[in-house]
Amino acid sequence: MSSVAGAATPPPDPRALTQASKYKNTMAGNADTEQLAKLEQQIDELLLLTQVLGKENRALRAQQKNWSTERAKLIEKNELAKSRVESMITRLKALERD
Repeated sequence: MSSVAGAATPPPDPRALTQASKYKNTMAGNADTEQLAKLEQQIDELLLLTQVLGKENRALRAQQKNWSTERAKLIEKNELAKSRVESMITRLKALERD
């Protein structure tokens, strides 16, 4: 009587193991390559974004400088107008007394 449970299974074919190992390594290599490609793309996008933001930052700083200059001029004009109005009021008060 031979029993199936007691039968020894033949050892796996070494060539099959080598091929499976190569396939596994290739798949892992492909995953690594894909990850590296994805990281490279993300870095390229970040570099481009850095350039765009740098250009935008320079433009905003120039605009801020222009607005600061314009504000200073407007403050000066406002002070001059205030001084003139105060002078006119003083003269009108002097005319009322006369």
